[in-house]
Formats: sequence, structure tokens, C-alpha cells
Amino acid sequence: MDAFKRSNSLPNATLNPSSKRSLFDRTKSAALGRIGRKSQQPQEQSSSQYLHSVYDQDEDDTSEPVSKVPRLTSEYFRQYEIMTELINLRNPSHCPLGVYVMPSTSDLHVWYGALFVHKGFYRSGTFKFRLTLPESYPNQPPSITFLTDIFHPLVDEKGNVCISQQFPMWRPYQDYTFHVLHYLKNMFKKVVLDGLNDKYCLNKEAFRLYRHDIAIFAKLAHQSAQLSITESFIYDHPEDVNNPIRFSPLSDAKFDELKAQMLGSIINPSSVTAEDEALEPSS
Repeated sequence: MDAFKRSNSLPNATLNPSSKRSLFDRTKSAALGRIGRKSQQPQEQSSSQYLHSVYDQDEDDTSEPVSKVPRLTSEYFRQYEIMTELINLRNPSHCPLGVYVMPSTSDLHVWYGALFVHKGFYRSGTFKFRLTLPESYPNQPPSITFLTDIFHPLVDEKGNVCISQQFPMWRPYQDYTFHVLHYLKNMFKKVVLDGLNDKYCLNKEAFRLYRHDIAIFAKLAHQSAQLSITESFIYDHPEDVNNPIRFSPLSDAKFDELKAQMLGSIINPSSVTAEDEALEPSS
């Protein structure tokens, strides 16, 4: 509206030819000066293209800035976030009991883990798995694949796990990897098995047996748990060359030694051995 008023007021203005000419000359000189300054700074423009804000901005046809979704400015920052999540798994409230996770020796986006089940249909089972973070994480959820054969409604024949029932819509910076690990542990519990929805079950036969023939399901689940702790499954690592989690046989003598140490620390955790006393400085 202001521009419109100013344009209508021009006919009423009285400007002599010399003032018009001087105004034109000043405008021309200012424009040429700006062009000259831009041509003298090519290096600054070329270097600025590597500097990005957290918020990218584009221009549409009207040359108006258009804000985009905030994105991470550096791959190093993404890796830092992943490392932070990994370190936070040391917090007991983050990593569920009986779940152990370590990153791949070659790729920070790939984690290997082992899950120990002590109760329920899969008791005494030790299930190895691989957790993969997509390049777009945390905007997309991680995926989990069991490396141990397992008979479970949420696991297909290739070991892929469906987490969609717990995470129907992944929420970046609200849902984290440790939430997925908790669901991975809970999916072996009866309360989760009872509430499964058929559309999320990758193993339809396992789901059918759990609903209609629980005795057969319990037998097959127990068999997969026992199979997971056989030497051919727990000690062999044919495909996991980058998996830092390794199981090795333990002799009876070494087992008894470790057992005695564990029991001793529980019975008298404040006890100090003679060797420890010798190392302490005298007062």
C-alpha cells in the first residue's frame, strides 16, 4: 500500500531536469560499484558454499527464502550422536538386563549383540543378533536380524525382526535404539506374545500355533532355545568377521575358579586379599 501511494504521488512532485539527472547518475554509480565489489571477491563466494547452516534455505520463483527441515551439518556430528547412544547403553536404565551390544569393527552403523533369556518359552536361550542403523537415522528406525535360528512369530526365516507393532510410526529424537533393545528383550515374554497382532507377525505358523496349539509352540520354542546354545551355533562365527562378540569354551577348572571368585565377592564384597593389602601404602 505504501508503494502504491508513493507511485501515485510522483505526478504531483516537481523535479527539475538537473535533479533527475543527478538521481539517475547516483543510482547508476551505486549499481556499478556493487558489481565491482562482487567481482573483486570471487574467493569469498567460493569458500562460503562449504559453510552450511543447521537450516538450509532455498529461494522460490519470487526470490523469497523458504525454510527447510533442519538437518545435521556434518557426518561427524551424526557419528557423534550414534556414539553417544552406544555409550549411554552402559546406563542400567537404558540397556535391558541380559542384552550385550558392541559396534562392528568396521562400521559404526552396525552393532552386534547377544541376548540371554532366563524365563518363559525360550528360557536358557542365547540369541545373537545384528542391529543396523540406516544412514538416515534417527529419522528412520534401526533394523534387527537374528544370527541364530529362532522360532518366533515376529521373526522370519532369515532372522529379520518386525518391530512395527511397538513402533508403528518412528518418532525421531523420541524413539531411540535402547527402546528397540527393550522391545527385543520383551518380545520373548508372554505379555508381548499374548498381545501380538497377526499383521505384524512375519512367521504366521508360529503365530497360529501360539494362539491355537500352545503345547506345540512351547516345544518348538524350547528347541530353538536349546539349539542356540549348542557348540555349532554359539562358538562358530562363519559370517560375522566384524562381530567383536565371541564365545569360546570354558574348562571346568576355569569355571570353578571364576565361580569361586563370584561367590566370594557376593558373600564378602569388602574383603581385601593379602596381595591387595601389600599394595596399599603404609600410613
